[in-house]
Amino acid sequence: MSTASVHLMVQAIATALPLLLFAVIGIVAILRRRKLRASPPAPPVVAPDGTMTVPVRALYLRRGGIMSGTSHNSLNPRFAIAPDAVLFKVFREGRLPFASVDHIEVREWFGRVYLLFVNAGNPRLLSVNMGDRATAKRVLEALPRSVALTPEAATIRDGVPAAGTPGLRLYGGRFH
Repeated sequence: MSTASVHLMVQAIATALPLLLFAVIGIVAILRRRKLRASPPAPPVVAPDGTMTVPVRALYLRRGGIMSGTSHNSLNPRFAIAPDAVLFKVFREGRLPFASVDHIEVREWFGRVYLLFVNAGNPRLLSVNMGDRATAKRVLEALPRSVALTPEAATIRDGVPAAGTPGLRLYGGRFH
């Protein structure tokens, strides 16, 4: 083998290696997404006091104001619906009373369903990655009927968009 042919072979491998690595990462991501879609969602657990703990994929908090910021938890998120509030854990335990929730929106992104709890207080937005529509439906059904829903959220809960509250000011920022 001449040095020129060795040089060409090394150059071909150096060119193909990043493409091969990119393809392997893509295949792993696709297989992981298929596995998540194929696995049935874990059922919620209802405590004796009526608190329903729902397994979720991730939680995101977005604060408003001058010192706005985002926190998220995808390692050990906790999300529960108590009789009077939403209980969650991002870095520490938090509580969002239903009276503080302005409305709930639904967003779908890359096959995952997010519930957005929009409110005027702190946090400005609690975004919950439900994973699928079945889990989102269970959560929306467990919420009090006094909480306003967008037509999209009402469609998931009741099957009809007319059950939603028209004229809500939708959240326009990042939600994850």
